[in-house]
Amino acid sequence: MSNRVVCQEASHAGSWYTASGPQLNAQLEGWLSQVQSTKRPARAIVAPHAGYTYCGSCAARAYKQVDPSITRRIFILGPSHH
Repeated sequence: MSNRVVCQEASHAGSWYTASGPQLNAQLEGWLSQVQSTKRPARAIVAPHAGYTYCGSCAARAYKQVDPSITRRIFILGPSHH
């Protein structure tokens, strides 16, 4: 098994979310800071995938339940809009 990191170009920057890295970071940190984690980390989450303007705060509630210090694998299942 490979430990290769794959990076994909941000194809929707400037439309579904801001194209400014610092502004995007501030938005994400703002939404995440408003959410408290549950007592146990989530084993699975269901999160929206619309533009951050529409679902940023809701998605933050889901992703805040993930503990990156114990997460070994992440599987993303989602629709293709193309």
